[in-house]
Amino acid sequence: MLRELPAPGPRAAHCRLHRDDGTPVPDGQGSGKGPAAPARTGALYEALEHAFSGPDALDTLPVEPHPLHRVAAGPLRAERAIGRLGGPADARIACLPYTALDGGPPLQVPLFLWAPWYPLPTGPAAARRTRIGDTTDYRRALSYSVNTGCAIGATRDEALLHALNEWAERDALSLFLLCAVHDRGPLPARLDPASLPPGPARDLRQAAATLHAPVTLLDLTTDIGIPVVLAHAPPLPDGAPRYGIGASLSPATAAHRAIGELVQDHLLARTAEGPGTGAAARARVADHPRLLACARLAIDDRLPGAPWAPLPPDDTAAAGAPVADQRAEVVRRIGAAGHRVAARDLAVLAHGTTVVQVQCPGLERFHLITGGHLALPQERGRRLRTRARAGER
Repeated sequence: MLRELPAPGPRAAHCRLHRDDGTPVPDGQGSGKGPAAPARTGALYEALEHAFSGPDALDTLPVEPHPLHRVAAGPLRAERAIGRLGGPADARIACLPYTALDGGPPLQVPLFLWAPWYPLPTGPAAARRTRIGDTTDYRRALSYSVNTGCAIGATRDEALLHALNEWAERDALSLFLLCAVHDRGPLPARLDPASLPPGPARDLRQAAATLHAPVTLLDLTTDIGIPVVLAHAPPLPDGAPRYGIGASLSPATAAHRAIGELVQDHLLARTAEGPGTGAAARARVADHPRLLACARLAIDDRLPGAPWAPLPPDDTAAAGAPVADQRAEVVRRIGAAGHRVAARDLAVLAHGTTVVQVQCPGLERFHLITGGHLALPQERGRRLRTRARAGER
């Protein structure tokens, strides 16, 4: 079932997958954004991605339990979540084998890092862990589990590129929330609308008309060097933030994606498909003013003081390259920042459509605070916060 949510410019669509007998496919729903046809395609793709990265994936994936102490001492030791795991001395943890994209050795990646449905303490999740032989205690690590890096594409390289860009987006948002919102450091530059190419400039005007509010673009690009743009609008009366984020080797494409996501979330929030959990998420951190500011993305009172900057020009050699070359360049940039990159195919469908899961150990997960979940900063976040406090670029 496909539902379109029209708007003057960028729009949204929502898809719900059903079997031939009419029963819904577990986790088989998703949303898309952009012009009409891409929004519909994106919604279908995301529904497939969610279906193939949900609990039913365990039926087809080579999941095996590994000694927790070995996983904790291995390449994933930089992940703060790993250090919060518990269990008996001989605890075992369910993992999947990942192939390195960075030329390094393969990794064994715990399911819980990317599958929030897996470590839940009761219900079907507990039964699945028993069946697998997983005896790890996840209770202190639940807030770190997030589906970042799950992506679908018409080809494997396209899916990998989407997954890698998602890591860049969420890491950049995490650092922005830590340094600029939580620590009240300087805001990043606002992107001058006059510097936008015709497409993103039109998107920006139409988004403002759809939201009945001004839309501001912020440059969140980090030391990794993958352009990241945040599209921000004033919050709703109940304090719910309104924003979208996009990443691409092309700054113009990053801006286009950020604006599209902002509009998509706005349109979905007005329908039954809207998440409707924001107020409860903010209530979880209501007693912690700086965390609440992060959950609300509370920057409106400071935006007028943020500097202006032009949208950086496209690096045509990188942004205009074939998808496989773009994927390789993004891997190179993440690796140059000191992080491993590894991937696992979750499903390969007819005609090459592929669902992947990518992990970049050490990139930040603090963005989960927008959902009321506290994932404390890792070494990267702590280091860049210290640098920001010292006034370094």
